[in-house]
Amino acid sequence: MPNTNRVVIIHNHIFKNAGTTIDGALARELGPAFIDHRDDEGMMQGARYLGRYLLENAGISALSTHHLFLPLPEIPGMRLLLITMFRHPLERVTSVYAFERLQVSSQNPGPAKARESNLREYVTWRLDPLVNPTIRNFHVLKCLPLRYGKPDMPDADDETQALNFARAIDMLGLVERFDESMVLFEETLRAHFPGIDLSYIPLNVGQSAEESCAERLLRLRETLGEAVFNRLETTNAPDLRLHAATVEEFEQRFAALPQADARLEEFRARCKRRQNNEIKG
Repeated sequence: MPNTNRVVIIHNHIFKNAGTTIDGALARELGPAFIDHRDDEGMMQGARYLGRYLLENAGISALSTHHLFLPLPEIPGMRLLLITMFRHPLERVTSVYAFERLQVSSQNPGPAKARESNLREYVTWRLDPLVNPTIRNFHVLKCLPLRYGKPDMPDADDETQALNFARAIDMLGLVERFDESMVLFEETLRAHFPGIDLSYIPLNVGQSAEESCAERLLRLRETLGEAVFNRLETTNAPDLRLHAATVEEFEQRFAALPQADARLEEFRARCKRRQNNEIKG
């Protein structure tokens, strides 16, 4: 194994998967060594661009991007630790719609359609294969290499490849199990970033934490109606299978963590102190 003397966290920031809160914690802990990368055109060039960017910016210890394209670069002397958060693909839909409706100055197709449509109309539009696949198997596609010219409906080989990739992610997390995810991330990172504290203040949160995933799905079904909801569910069958597999993988990882429940309780206490201090400040 080659000598590794630099570790860089790569956050595959999947749209509306609680990534802003993760970025906030990383930015606080790492300061200028964290970069929220917004050069989308550059990042869309893939591994060659990312590898060159990291080599040219030696002070970076963590990078977050909405436009990470696989595979990750292989860089001698450098280890890349990947963070990817997964979320129930149907529960995520309402959050995507609500966020795009708030982009009042954007003329991009998604926000423009969201502002002029109710949720049912917006979902129907998003399910069109000619529209960007923001709510169509988005997680599977984020676990696959660049797919120029390929349809966004993954086949069986694509699903297998995405599943194998997901199981190998260094820091795999679930939006529905956010605190547990952060505890696992701390466990991985402390070997390279001693003392790192990922306690957080929630950022860019569009839904109440009091409502369960099951309750949100029921409300979504009622809002969309059976026909549109069933079409959404059928279209996202690959994503739903991937989500079920990531839940299983996540549960195994958390169960294997020594003193997992005690660590979770201690982490939540840190979060509460941080959030209280923010209110007082």
